[in-house]
Amino acid sequence: WSNTGSGNYGRYSHTASVLANGQVLVVGGLNGVAFSNAELYDPLAAVWTT
Repeated sequence: WSNTGSGNYGRYSHTASVLANGQVLVVGGLNGVAFSNAELYDPLAAVWTT
């Protein structure tokens, strides 16, 4: 693991899973309120999408 650019939402108590294609799926978590969204990180492009 290494640091990357920030995702679109600051969050904690989330899950992060590395997918078979190498992308990272970040789901749920908290930031004062519960998140029900997900973000996908592409480490090759260094891009976060929602």
